Amino acid sequence: MLVKDAFKEVLTGYNMTNSLSNDRYLKECYFIQKDSIQYTNIIEQKLVKKKVITEIKNKYIMQARDIIISLKKPYKVGTYRFMNLFDSDKTIIIPNNFIILRGINMDLYSFIFVANYLEKIGINQYVEKNKINDRMNKELTLEDIKNIELPNISKDQQKKISKLLNKINDRSAIYSTILENDDQIIKFMLNEVIGEKI
Repeated sequence: MLVKDAFKEVLTGYNMTNSLSNDRYLKECYFIQKDSIQYTNIIEQKLVKKKVITEIKNKYIMQARDIIISLKKPYKVGTYRFMNLFDSDKTIIIPNNFIILRGINMDLYSFIFVANYLEKIGINQYVEKNKINDRMNKELTLEDIKNIELPNISKDQQKKISKLLNKINDRSAIYSTILENDDQIIKFMLNEVIGEKI
């Protein structure tokens, strides 16, 4: 089954450059950036906070079980598994360098399985098969994403593997955060010794 047939909506994120400002509207929002995604997890601490002076349609705001795909290399795929983010007051905007997959057919697919499949196998196979790297512009398009083939395996099999994928993705995201923190500690210690800001 193609991606476009497995989801109710496949759309491009929000284009801030085309937005019209409204003096009566000012809201603090969070934006996803490519660095916000680690091992298919959207990392809350890596969202970018910005003040927005325009009303943004709900279709551009992250929702439960959304899968997002970055259009530029390296093509990252992310989803947010923990519902508490959506229960908070945080408005998370998906910018136009991402494609949003929304409304997964839950009878056929697990969103955790699909996110991991696209990140590790599906996009790479599509890029190779369709010679995306031979294009002058190596960005994926909305049509590219819609036409990626998803494997036809039972939902039960997907659920079994999804539990393990969640544990691996969590561990990988934690490990990545630890390495990043270590990098900051090293910079701080060097700065203390050298007396310069690095």
